[in-house]
Amino acid sequence: MIERLNDMASSDDTIGDTEQTAGGDTTTACMPRLVKTATLLAGIAVIAGSLFGYMQYRGAADELDQIRHDEANRNTAAQLAKDYALRSLTYSFEDPDAFFRSVQEGASSALKDKFANAAGFLKSLMLQAQVSSTGEVVAADPLSEPGDIYEVVVSAYQTTRNLQHAEPRVSAILLRVTVSEVGDTWQVSDIGPKPGNHTPVNGEGSLPGLGGGTPQRAPKG
Repeated sequence: MIERLNDMASSDDTIGDTEQTAGGDTTTACMPRLVKTATLLAGIAVIAGSLFGYMQYRGAADELDQIRHDEANRNTAAQLAKDYALRSLTYSFEDPDAFFRSVQEGASSALKDKFANAAGFLKSLMLQAQVSSTGEVVAADPLSEPGDIYEVVVSAYQTTRNLQHAEPRVSAILLRVTVSEVGDTWQVSDIGPKPGNHTPVNGEGSLPGLGGGTPQRAPKG
């Protein structure tokens, strides 16, 4: 009888051990699946983070490219306006045709026509008053407008002589120069005195339609 009970007890221990082992095997079997899921989620998070970072980088790079492009355009417009303003302030009764050739360079068709239509009157004025002029550009301030157009305010000094005033007179003037990008080229489409800028009288200063200012100073000697 005692041996019988011992056998039963041994049998119960064996069953318990088997059940415990079976339970442990189930948990162990689930572990690889959990590790795979965690790895997959971590991979997705890394990809999403990388994509977000790339999008932020591209956005910042595009914005920087646009800033550089706009700055380059501003510099180009300012330089063209300064060069053209200087040419428009440089002329002499001794060779008026040189002036008209100069202002045709880099000008739009409309501005070329404007000078061509005024050529007879301006030549007559140059010759009659024996006008000569030189310019000195001080600064240029470009302001962008819609459609790749820039309104550039050019500050300059203009030194003039004429038949009535043999001594050079210097005027501080402001010119408004319109510069536009047409295709792959830039051109000046208009030039004139900035509104509110005073123009000289009695043949002094710049030619009509090209701006001018009240004489401010005269060089010594």
